Amino acid sequence: MKSPISRASVFTISTGLCLFATAAAGEIRTFHSADGRPLKASLESVDGDNATLRREDGKIFEIALAKLSAEDRVFVKSAGSQANGAADQLNKAAGHDLATGTKFSSRDAGEIAKALKLRPESKTKFGQSWRLYAAYVKDYKLFGAMPYSVALYAGEDGKATAMSIVYANKGDFGSTAGFAEDHFKGGTVATRESLEEAMAKDEKSVSNALTGVLGKPKSERYGDSGTRRTISRWDWNGYSFLLSNEEGEYVSLGVVPTATAEAGGRSSLTKDADVKARLLSTVVKSENGDVYLTEIPMVDQGPKGYCVPATFERVMRTMGLEADMYLLAMVGQSGAGGGTSVELLLENLRHQVLSKGRRLKEEEIKELKIRDLKRYIDQGIPVMWTLFSVEEYNKSADKDTAGRAKVTDWNSYSATLATSAAKIADNPKPDDKRHICMIIGYNEATGEIAVSDSWGARFERRWVPLSVANWASSGRLVMILP
Repeated sequence: MKSPISRASVFTISTGLCLFATAAAGEIRTFHSADGRPLKASLESVDGDNATLRREDGKIFEIALAKLSAEDRVFVKSAGSQANGAADQLNKAAGHDLATGTKFSSRDAGEIAKALKLRPESKTKFGQSWRLYAAYVKDYKLFGAMPYSVALYAGEDGKATAMSIVYANKGDFGSTAGFAEDHFKGGTVATRESLEEAMAKDEKSVSNALTGVLGKPKSERYGDSGTRRTISRWDWNGYSFLLSNEEGEYVSLGVVPTATAEAGGRSSLTKDADVKARLLSTVVKSENGDVYLTEIPMVDQGPKGYCVPATFERVMRTMGLEADMYLLAMVGQSGAGGGTSVELLLENLRHQVLSKGRRLKEEEIKELKIRDLKRYIDQGIPVMWTLFSVEEYNKSADKDTAGRAKVTDWNSYSATLATSAAKIADNPKPDDKRHICMIIGYNEATGEIAVSDSWGARFERRWVPLSVANWASSGRLVMILP
């Protein structure tokens, strides 16, 4: 590779590559506008006909190349070409074609998902997500270590917003559980010592892979409230790689736009009126009397007992709050393989939710009643509900949901449904397989509620007779309200 030109002080040299300078380097050059006005800044990234600059005061902004002097346009385009070459080295370290010369926030998320072999997890009019549980893919590695979960998120424009790559962690490591309702059948064979050893090994592998290409990281605090943690950060061409090792919890690598990293991971506040309007737009009312919510993002909790953090993530994202189930599992002090205290999670989340203009509401109930649930559903608000997710309950939900597609006479259906539901409700009340899901709909005429489990697309909406739901209920409702 040729030596960098003298003016490339905005670049640092690491393993022979010309890479974009980080804020810590503080390397500034003088740019000039097309009409000759000077601006001292560092070059952060190049994206087609635009460049992202960082002023001396730390403010990051994007500028069209046409607004720069001819000399600076040549400099920036040269830097962009070098970035494409550096991307090849970064991808070699990753083991996948993760990066291109285009900055992260301008990337089509679908292309990234394809390159990483991620599978669609959720698609709403407000955003998309993809996820892969890589332990079930032969020889899958990312930056030298096997990730248990790789999740990619996009906004409503389809552009990438964030990646969450989770390596050794207390939920997945050593888990013998299955997926969906089968996660109740497994357990965990891992010890704390073996988890800590695996975490240390994964952290070292990922850190070495990134350092070998991008140089030494900087250490900083990152995140909101209860999820605030110490991370190692590498910046490159509009990408920020954030490596975290939370003792006894997980090793994770986040990939976010550099502007997000500069904000310290603190999410912006969505106006209350905007949230309410968005929620109302998701309410569907059908001719047969079904009322249900759409546009709720799906999160597949995977082969572990993370129903609480996964469900909270879904609800928080619905309410305009950023969330990740692995971080929420840490906040709720989930046990190895799963099992999260709803009370503890609520206690530790309360400040974060309030700081974003939302509020938590809890109700202890003796009986589920549609008239009470509809107060929330009609406003577009999903209701988190605790229950015993036993086999009889799930069989009823699957059977009745499938049967609804064939109904031509809803009056007759209601009578038949009531008879079969009564037989289940007459059984002794269950007291195992504690679970949480969302109530997202109702039908007053048929006496049913619609539920959504965090088990993947097939469980996005199932219908359950109210009598069966009350039989399985453990009596708690939790809502996040605008």
